[in-house]
Amino acid sequence: MYEHEYEAMYSLEDVYWWFIARRQLAVEVLTREVAGRDAARILDVGCGTGSNLSAFSGLGHAVGIDMSTDALGFCRQRGVERVALSEIETLPFPDATFDVVTAMDILEHTDDDLLALGELRRVVRPGGLLLATVPAYGFLWSEHDEALKHRRRYTAHELRNKLSVTGFQIERTSYFITSLFLPIFAMRLHQGLFKKSTHPQTSVKLLPPWLNSTLVGLLALERRIFRHMNLPFGVSLVALARPDD
Repeated sequence: MYEHEYEAMYSLEDVYWWFIARRQLAVEVLTREVAGRDAARILDVGCGTGSNLSAFSGLGHAVGIDMSTDALGFCRQRGVERVALSEIETLPFPDATFDVVTAMDILEHTDDDLLALGELRRVVRPGGLLLATVPAYGFLWSEHDEALKHRRRYTAHELRNKLSVTGFQIERTSYFITSLFLPIFAMRLHQGLFKKSTHPQTSVKLLPPWLNSTLVGLLALERRIFRHMNLPFGVSLVALARPDD
């Protein structure tokens, strides 16, 4: 990600519909996972500017890593202190340290996602949980991906294969942001056909409050469906996996 994007993330992460929906989904999954534990150990890999990590801190002993010093600076501005500078491929933790590891839209940034997944497998304890989210479908590739320095987008089949070969048992994969798939696809297509900027720009823009709130509510309904069934397509992809015994 370009460094100036962290400032935009910091200003929008608590209010923008996409960040809110992803965080609410993750908190719901983690709450079920750590229920009844006194001090669950949680690692947020690629913690960015720290809003997710702040939410996870209410569920256990949560720490974060990021490869950007700017991102970690914004974490500290937010009051999130348990963070460290590290790349995902060389995590500074012993084997089997964490009960839960989250990788929220991180794998698509790595040069070698298999190496990254192997490192996540190393630090999650036996029986622990990996929660990963990634952008879906190569045909949705756009200027947005270029601005965020993505290397790839994923299908569910590809992500399951990569989890399997790196030592994970897949508990569940599902698409997410299904209800907005068609308008986002149309917007990305329009971006590609009528691109005018000389430098790639993300599609993350501040929306009118009424529209932002509507999208948050729509994805809250989608999350209720997600509790009971996998969604067949969407803009994002969610995976829950555990280390092989």
